Amino acid sequence: MKDRILSLLGTINKGIYEKETELSLSLMAALAGESVILLGPPGVAKSMVARRLKLAFKDARSFEYLMSRFSTPDEIFGPVSISKLKDADKYERNTEGYLPTADVVFLDEIWKAGPAIQNTLLTVINEKLFRNGDTEVHLPLKLLLAASNELPTQGEGLEALWDRFIIRIECGNIKDVKSFNAMLLDNTADGDIEVADGLQISDEEYCQWNKAIDTVAVSEEVLRIINVIRKSLGSVTIAQTDERHNVYVSDRRWKKIVRLLRTSAFVHDRKEVTADDLLPVYNCLWQEPEECEGIRAMVIRALYNDLTME
Repeated sequence: MKDRILSLLGTINKGIYEKETELSLSLMAALAGESVILLGPPGVAKSMVARRLKLAFKDARSFEYLMSRFSTPDEIFGPVSISKLKDADKYERNTEGYLPTADVVFLDEIWKAGPAIQNTLLTVINEKLFRNGDTEVHLPLKLLLAASNELPTQGEGLEALWDRFIIRIECGNIKDVKSFNAMLLDNTADGDIEVADGLQISDEEYCQWNKAIDTVAVSEEVLRIINVIRKSLGSVTIAQTDERHNVYVSDRRWKKIVRLLRTSAFVHDRKEVTADDLLPVYNCLWQEPEECEGIRAMVIRALYNDLTME
């Protein structure tokens, strides 16, 4: 499993530079059935990450949309069927080719969408369900990847949607000079990427793996470290300031984080979560970007037993 996942990541990473974290965590989120948000300025390959993740799944369909304050539910979930409305008096959408039929979804500028779209996304992300007229549709969705260059505006009721994105990653421009020069000269296009037979994940495998992930054990030691981290979130140091934040993480979020840990152990061919799976968890805990460094340092200290429950 580990070798297969590494080979898969190596293939879909061709032509992308310094986005290994985004790709690997997004793939892990997809296997766990969770969603990811990428925060960063335009032009840092956020949409490319989503397009490459589609290649990880056999015969996967994707949906991509740039949100604006004028976006309507019809543009995301499909237009209302005029014939069904006229002939059967049923309000039902034609969803083919839209979000409800996609395996991998990329929604750019997520916070610019209106309440009607955002409220529907709550159920889509959390329960993989979409209500189409009088029918509840189970979605094939494996990963919803959202992107924005800003945090959600406080006081506009966006907290619930923000909480749905279990992994939050800050994206930036390429830093290493060699990588930057290689990017300038690289002509690799998405269509040039060929994933070898046996690397892509089929729907059958995806279902089997999800059942197997639920059987991965979580040791008492890992639970102890999680509780150390949870308690320490009450006083997170903000870099280069004397300020400290009390970072709120909901019980639902912790539950989903544990499933991510199980997924990490599973793809590393382990039957039990270990401390090694916990390091990336800081990407799930911060609420504001300035908290990232403090939480990452706190997680590292917890893993090395420098924090106590007292």
